[in-house]
Amino acid sequence: RLDTFTLRLWPLLVVAAGARVVTAFVPHLPLWFYVASLVGIAVVAAANAPLPGAGLIAVCTTMNIAVIALNGGMPYDPAMVAAVGAPQPNDGLHVAIGSGSLLTFLSDVVPIGFIHGLYSVGDLLGAFGGFLIPFMWLQDAPEAAVTRHEIRSANFALFWLAQVSRQSGPPPPSLPPTFATYRLPPAALPPALAAATATPPNAVFGFLGGAVADAIGTRRAMLWCDVVRVALIALIPPLLIVQAPLFFVFVLAILAGICGAIFNPARGAIVPALVEREQLSSANSFVYASDRTVEIVGALAGGVLVAAVGEGAFYIDAVTFALSAVLLSRLVVVETPRSFLWSELMGDVVAGLVFIRRSVVLWSNTVFSLIAQVSNPAINTLTPVLLVRRFAGNDAAEGAVLYGGSEAAIAIGAVVGSAVLPRYLGRYRKGRVLTTGFALTGLLIVAIAFAPTYPIALALFTALGFTNVLFCVPTVTLLQEFTPQEMTARVFGARIALTNLSWLPIVLLGGFAGDLVGVPVLIAVAGAITFATALAGTLVPAIRDVR
Repeated sequence: RLDTFTLRLWPLLVVAAGARVVTAFVPHLPLWFYVASLVGIAVVAAANAPLPGAGLIAVCTTMNIAVIALNGGMPYDPAMVAAVGAPQPNDGLHVAIGSGSLLTFLSDVVPIGFIHGLYSVGDLLGAFGGFLIPFMWLQDAPEAAVTRHEIRSANFALFWLAQVSRQSGPPPPSLPPTFATYRLPPAALPPALAAATATPPNAVFGFLGGAVADAIGTRRAMLWCDVVRVALIALIPPLLIVQAPLFFVFVLAILAGICGAIFNPARGAIVPALVEREQLSSANSFVYASDRTVEIVGALAGGVLVAAVGEGAFYIDAVTFALSAVLLSRLVVVETPRSFLWSELMGDVVAGLVFIRRSVVLWSNTVFSLIAQVSNPAINTLTPVLLVRRFAGNDAAEGAVLYGGSEAAIAIGAVVGSAVLPRYLGRYRKGRVLTTGFALTGLLIVAIAFAPTYPIALALFTALGFTNVLFCVPTVTLLQEFTPQEMTARVFGARIALTNLSWLPIVLLGGFAGDLVGVPVLIAVAGAITFATALAGTLVPAIRDVR
């Protein structure tokens, strides 16, 4: 498609980009010179807004211009610059953040440690827009990709990029607990409460969320959920600024979680509309690997952003959802939305549950998975406490670093597993892969509970990420293959809701139980249950022999 590529006002872009290059060699130019170069880039990007990514560059560059204009330069945090090992700015553009600085959450406050730099949200999202232009233009047009159900298509690329964007920010339900418990002591209860704010929406509204997605169409459901979440999350900072009761902040976060209860079933249901049946496993592996990696980075960024920009972290999170909505708006999927009443939705919910119950494969897998996954909420909730108490000497700051390492290890294992396993998993029955994955996961969780050193625990967490792929990807693929497309979302919604309902007692009571009987014991018992359930599953043909 390069022969059809045209760029309006390209001479202005050459001049503006050249001016930016000049500032790298002559940094002490007047502020107006920097602003003029940014204005030129924004004008060219706006003139080419139909190009994927150009509109994002225009908006983000304008954000940078606004911050510079309001503050007489681009504010930066000197302490953060020192923390990432970068030299203090010495040019005509930057000014140190002061008490009178405005829109500091849009200034240069986002640290990128591995390149020793400090950037603004506008810089990062603008760079993403610059990546989108060649990436999307080299793909077939989305309209043409409707008939090409492949992973290597513009349609699937848009879907994947939207997921990466959406999860690159801190999860909405995690930000209020992070903000509220940033300096709480390392007891087992606070992490449990933090996790509890994310679990109830999926547990309570998951059934209805899938039915809503089936009724209005999976793409529309995802798009509007992102739009609503932008508004909800953007309302949180004003509440914090006026010191409204934290209860209202949590309510907004839970409402955003309800949007997630609609979005998540739609996301699982839309994949069969984007790729062929034989590519489902590879597509799910690809999405799982990127999800896990970006989700962990986003979750860890929650603490950093709260520490660096306070309430501005919510605005940054809202921007990631806005970008996801933009990408989803360009996704082309053939859907036939229908009008519905709430009574009809309840009928759809029941229909989804009945379909699962009447399917021998889906029902057996559901019961088996609900019991086998009992260790997931236990280790998710109690790992931070285990690491703080065993390896950090009850030092919460050091424990947070160790927890970040454990999460990164799981992500690495998941990425490696998602890259390596799909080419081999097709040779074996999904049921046997599932039981093997759960059995190995159970053993690893028991081993983590009694790991004598942090390096050994880190190796076990890496292996845990790898084995998670063995049961997560086949489970999702199985649901997609054994469910008609028109009711896939409600089946996913029912499964997500049932899973979260089964997790809820552990999430709510795990902190208390961990303080009473010991965190290692509780984690080990949960792992043993997973292992025993996997062994039992090998004796049930409806679980073991599923292809």
